[in-house]
Amino acid sequence: MKRKYNFYSLFALILLMMSACNKQLDLVPENNLVEEQVLADKATAERLLAGGFINQYSTERTILPMADQSTGIAYLVTNNFYTGVLDPYQSNIAGFWSTHYKAINIANVIINNLPREAKFDISIQKQYIAEAKFLRAYSYFRLALLFGYKVLGDNSDANPCVPLQLNPFASASVIIPRATNKQVLDRVVQDLEEAIPDLPSAYPDAANMDMKLRSRAVKAVGMAFLSRVYLYLNNFDKAIDNANLVLANNNYVLAASPANVFPDNKLVIAGAANISFNKEVVYGYPVSFGISTTNLAYVVDPSFIQTYTPNDIRGSMVIKNAQNQNTTSKYSSPAFYDNIMVIRLSEVMLNKAEALARRDGLNQTSIDILNAIYQRAFVVGQKPAFYTMASFADKNALVSRILLERRWELAYEGHDRFDKIRAGLPINPVLPLNRYALPIPQADVDITSGVLAQNLGY
Repeated sequence: MKRKYNFYSLFALILLMMSACNKQLDLVPENNLVEEQVLADKATAERLLAGGFINQYSTERTILPMADQSTGIAYLVTNNFYTGVLDPYQSNIAGFWSTHYKAINIANVIINNLPREAKFDISIQKQYIAEAKFLRAYSYFRLALLFGYKVLGDNSDANPCVPLQLNPFASASVIIPRATNKQVLDRVVQDLEEAIPDLPSAYPDAANMDMKLRSRAVKAVGMAFLSRVYLYLNNFDKAIDNANLVLANNNYVLAASPANVFPDNKLVIAGAANISFNKEVVYGYPVSFGISTTNLAYVVDPSFIQTYTPNDIRGSMVIKNAQNQNTTSKYSSPAFYDNIMVIRLSEVMLNKAEALARRDGLNQTSIDILNAIYQRAFVVGQKPAFYTMASFADKNALVSRILLERRWELAYEGHDRFDKIRAGLPINPVLPLNRYALPIPQADVDITSGVLAQNLGY
């Protein structure tokens, strides 16, 4: 049976930079095209690819605050992700699962079927397939972090992760059981390594060149994400190698102050023009994609703010939201019209610093990176003393300080939950160990008659 796709909601995507008036689409009722037509044409194939990223973006904007709400950086009156009182029937958990799998299915269609159907330049085909592999890798890595049982503590074949679907969805009668953590994470690495050679370095001839550089999967984005993945997997050599490639790229520059990275959008209303990314941003979700976050999800926990060193600018990046609550100024638009940061250069630097410290112990390069990130968070005249080799008793002390810097620097960006798990630290004082992995959506368990096994503890 020929699959059909609806593109009505995708025409406005700035990602595509093209007119919504497409005569091919006009010929088909309700903007539906069969798969062969979609993949044959460059413009419609790109729209299909964009649809995959839109699915990814739409769920990431809720996953990112959840990761900080569960560790005490952000606060909710009723915070089930903090306590672990989670119901496998919860709609938001089902959304985390299903929306990423929608993105994966679109990626699978492009990876598997574009070479057969496409009637446009082979180099563009390779680029779209590479972007689809990045999309699939990102989605599987996120699913593994959320639902994989002990995924960061033990990525061996002993523990179940998520179903590894590598072909387009064909029939509900085909039930795929959960793959192991190792199988899923190996595929993430393989997809990224295969994608990077065919990803573009930039879009020099495109409109909004800088926006595309930071919002589409280019080579540096793949390398930056791979540095994170390899760090999580304790492959420190490759984490360092990929971080170095990004740090050598002149398109990305560490801002003089963390406050410069996040624009003041308090007067920005929905539907406004693009909001530029700071050059520190390697990858992000621009508001022009129609996907934003809500600062109502980032009510600042006062106890977290108190952990910052006095005069640290990051501890004072707090504003009032529409409900008169203290929230982060990283998302300042009252209309919830802010860019979402996914990868910043400061994270890539800290990836390298931590990997070096874990591999080599006390070393000057890690300390230099730590100083660069920490010192810029203070104005002249209030800067603390520089760290030196003598500041740390041993390797563990340096690693602990780098992890604290990640917590401060990347707060409200969705990292802390996973940093704590991979470091063997408790997510918070009350969350049971058997609730570190989220429950598999119960509807999926039931419809497969238990072939898709539920995580232990639920």
